[in-house]
Amino acid sequence: MPKGYKKKKGCWCPSDFDDSTAMSDSTSVDINEDFIFDTPLDELVDNLYAKRSVTRENALVEIVDSFESDDLLSFVENQYITISYLFINSIKKGMTKETNLACRAIGLLSFTVGGGTGSHEIMKEALPQLCKILSGSDQSKIPAVVKCIGLLAFLGADDLDETEVALEAIWKIIQPKTGNNVTTVKYEPPVVVAAITAWTFLLTTISTWRINQENWTKYILDISNLLEADDRTVRMAAGEAIALFFELKLFDVKPAEEDAKYFQRLTYMNNMKAKVTAQIDALSCEASHKGANKKNRSAQRELFGNIWDYVMNGGDIEETVKMSSRGTILCISSWAELIQLNFIKHFLRKGFHQHAQYNPLMREIFTLDEDEIEYLPNRVKKIHRSKSKRRHYMQIKKERDIAEARKQSFFNELIY
Repeated sequence: MPKGYKKKKGCWCPSDFDDSTAMSDSTSVDINEDFIFDTPLDELVDNLYAKRSVTRENALVEIVDSFESDDLLSFVENQYITISYLFINSIKKGMTKETNLACRAIGLLSFTVGGGTGSHEIMKEALPQLCKILSGSDQSKIPAVVKCIGLLAFLGADDLDETEVALEAIWKIIQPKTGNNVTTVKYEPPVVVAAITAWTFLLTTISTWRINQENWTKYILDISNLLEADDRTVRMAAGEAIALFFELKLFDVKPAEEDAKYFQRLTYMNNMKAKVTAQIDALSCEASHKGANKKNRSAQRELFGNIWDYVMNGGDIEETVKMSSRGTILCISSWAELIQLNFIKHFLRKGFHQHAQYNPLMREIFTLDEDEIEYLPNRVKKIHRSKSKRRHYMQIKKERDIAEARKQSFFNELIY
């Protein structure tokens, strides 16, 4: 650094200096010469101060790419608050492209920081500005915003109250308020899908015992109505939310005093459960007259077929995902885990495997199998995997026997 100068927003500025540091003609420095930053990332962050939106957009593109490609914890851990303020400024001032990029950037920043206090501070600062955008009329920003709210609250919410604030903000997009003095907004299907996906993802953080089932009746009804939406992607997003409702036992009525109110609620929820189950069955074998294309129809049948099997047979999901080139395997066994995995993979994009290998937060969110045998000899790995396969086949056989017994019991009841 030239003597007598200090860094300020990417340029050299005169600092306080005494006679001994005064510059003579022979030691003059061109104030306008290009500043050499410590790292390319320093320059990109500095470009977020620029007045020209295109400069900020270009910087955000490269920052997002860096978050996806590299482990930036050492770069952001001591300045994440400053960087988050710059991202929030772009969310506030930017046009659609800049806002959407900044939403991704601040979500990736929170994920890199790794939850805890850092993510909580980022969420608290960003959430008010994000919610303001949701109350506006520009739908092109909303998908990125609701996904950002979902991830920031997933990582940063300290308690149920903070989670519910984020859930309610997103819910206003799924089910806009109606009334005499309220102008009803009709959101496009991609906006609704993004909101349902983010809302469902955030709902996975709430334990069953913390849910007041009576307060969730409205949500169940509104989401079940979306199973009849014209757009297939909306129906599929609603279907995943319904699957989570079943997993959280939101259709069940907790035992209470056998009074009229209890029996009324029990009857209502049983009727709703029967209606939703029938909808799931119909969508699992839907004809071709609804929706946009054959590919989506096939995906819908598969999704609702899986939901039907889960609801009727009570079995868990069984899915494995390769998390790294070293052999780390993620075993999915619930709808909550599957919803979390799909959302995080979609948000991180090409950075998913990077974070899976180096970010401890991934191991806090998911239970990764075979970590303990990654560096064992191949012979030992084969033994381990063969035992896992045998356990898997035995579990399948057991489930088939149980299903057969249930079927036989059902027919016996019909006969007698």
